[in-house]
Amino acid sequence: MNSIRYYSIYVYRLVMVLLCCSLLSGCGTTKTKTGTDQLLMSNAVDLTVGDLDFSDIAGEKVYLDSKYVVAVKGFGFVNANYIISALRQQLFAHNCHLVQAIGDADFVVEPRVGALGTDSQTITYGIPGNNSLGAFTALLPSVPTVPVLPEISVAKRDGSSGIAKISVFVYDKNELDPIWQSGVNFARSTSNDMWIFGAGPLQWGTIYNQPNFAGHRIDTGVFNIAKWFERPTYLSTAENKPKYHSEFSFNEALEPTVLPAEYQGPLRGPESPVSGEPGVATPPVGALPLK
Repeated sequence: MNSIRYYSIYVYRLVMVLLCCSLLSGCGTTKTKTGTDQLLMSNAVDLTVGDLDFSDIAGEKVYLDSKYVVAVKGFGFVNANYIISALRQQLFAHNCHLVQAIGDADFVVEPRVGALGTDSQTITYGIPGNNSLGAFTALLPSVPTVPVLPEISVAKRDGSSGIAKISVFVYDKNELDPIWQSGVNFARSTSNDMWIFGAGPLQWGTIYNQPNFAGHRIDTGVFNIAKWFERPTYLSTAENKPKYHSEFSFNEALEPTVLPAEYQGPLRGPESPVSGEPGVATPPVGALPLK
């Protein structure tokens, strides 16, 4: 009977410890990810189209055949229109002359979409929620029922990725000869949200210019430990910068300047002085006498 009482006390203490840990930790949630999903898909499309090189048809009359792209529904604003506009922009960037009718073109650009979507994964570092302990205590008499243990996670990561596969080939309209093909060209954009002891999310990925915390910018200079050990640098100003001989100025608008001791100017006369007599130095143009 004593063992049962000790066991119930142990279970009670365990539940209280877990409850205290959950109260002391932070808590952050992501309400919706509609904008993030659109950023992932549009970023994947931009990365894919940005790798297309249309240099082989630069300066030529080109018709963009989009009949195999118009059926793409996508998600939100990232659909067939977005892909077609991105392809047109890439063609213009390579100095291609786009025409409205296929009869006016010399070359046809035919794109197709093989994949356009998002994936997500969730990883929990800790103890998942379970009711095993409650089911066990229910078999013991005179032992209170233990509630379902909540999830106790040290860290949790929610990763999402956008995938786009766009293939393009170019052929001669009249001869139907192949000119160029992109091959298998796809890109993946990423977005990661991490919570540490419930605090977060800490966000990073290809759709972010820099890491964010709960949607706000993180000053990486403050948290860069390596910079704390760097030797301090001092900016040189006109007041504390040392003056070298080669930098002396003799402009009349400036204050009188003291010439360095080792300065030797040209001799005044065309002939050299007699041996043993000091030469007479001629001051440079613009030098002012000392007052």
